[in-house]
Amino acid sequence: MLGGLVVGLVVGWIVSLFGGDVLIINGIQELTGNSISSAGYYTIFAIIGLLGGVLKK
Repeated sequence: MLGGLVVGLVVGWIVSLFGGDVLIINGIQELTGNSISSAGYYTIFAIIGLLGGVLKK
């Protein structure tokens, strides 16, 4: 479970190295009308990783 959270954060960090964080943040803002910060971006990846770790077991 904790491993999935860490993997999600690492994937989010790798995506942000290539500018994908700005793309995802802007996409969320266009789809929902809500703006998020980089903290929200990493939280989303952490939750996705956590859920992936839970569902994998």
